[in-house]
Amino acid sequence: MSRLERIVKSERLKGKRIIITGCGYKPLKHIFYDITTGEPSHDSIEVEGQEMKLNIGSAVAGVLALNSATVHMVSRSEGKLKNIKKCLAEFVDDHLIEYSALDLLDEDQVKRFVEHLPRDKPIYWVQSVGLGAGSYKLKDDNPYLPIEKIPLELIEKESQIVLRATHLMMQELLPTFREQDETRIALITSMSAIRGYSYGATHCAAKGAIDRYANACMLGLYKENIFVTTIRPGGVDTGMYDNPVVQEAVKDAADEYQCDWRNKGIRLAPPTAVGEAINYVFTTPAHIPSLNLVAKGQFPNEGS
Repeated sequence: MSRLERIVKSERLKGKRIIITGCGYKPLKHIFYDITTGEPSHDSIEVEGQEMKLNIGSAVAGVLALNSATVHMVSRSEGKLKNIKKCLAEFVDDHLIEYSALDLLDEDQVKRFVEHLPRDKPIYWVQSVGLGAGSYKLKDDNPYLPIEKIPLELIEKESQIVLRATHLMMQELLPTFREQDETRIALITSMSAIRGYSYGATHCAAKGAIDRYANACMLGLYKENIFVTTIRPGGVDTGMYDNPVVQEAVKDAADEYQCDWRNKGIRLAPPTAVGEAINYVFTTPAHIPSLNLVAKGQFPNEGS
């Protein structure tokens, strides 16, 4: 049974349109398990007979739609968006799921996207973008590298892509947000923004940059009833960790925190857990400036 099937439906977000960027999936190549239930920790859909792991954006879309939000998914691949909508429609009403294929780094495309957004509902925003927002392909899907093996191009891409994509969307959406009585924004960064490790020279630096950007937006916009929350997940079971090269790198990082993943197994959170956290952030009467979450059994350190 899919984890989305177990989430209790509600109307807590009814009447909201929520833009969710970075929606996608990867083929399942490895299974990780929850430390207490023994169940697989990924959230999956089936595409043309193959099981796929949902990424954070897609899982967040499913959770928020189950809470009656109209979700507007964004990614570069229209084919993937169609497949995600088809699978999510098994759990939620089809009319709650919208999508747009969009290059978040293209200023003209972002402008047109925002111009054509329906204004019949208040608009919220979840920004969930990694290097997939651009054209750079990580070797072995591995951002965790010793200093001597970090290519200069990776430094440039990690430092620029996510921040540029976030800033472009923020600038275009701000006029709309300022017209609303209240706006909620969740900018997803990473626990790597606040806890370091020896293989994190580029990844921690890049996540730290977008994290500080999110913090500045939070401080600059709350007086206008635009409430920004920084969401910092630790390792999430999206398929990124399925590669054995990545698994060895994160085991080395866990060793630095005296967390025994070599014998006990790597512990990752399901992406729907991030969706449930954002659902809470978007519906609580309070403004939550930031929220950290890690899998059970994952080192919970909030600093190096």
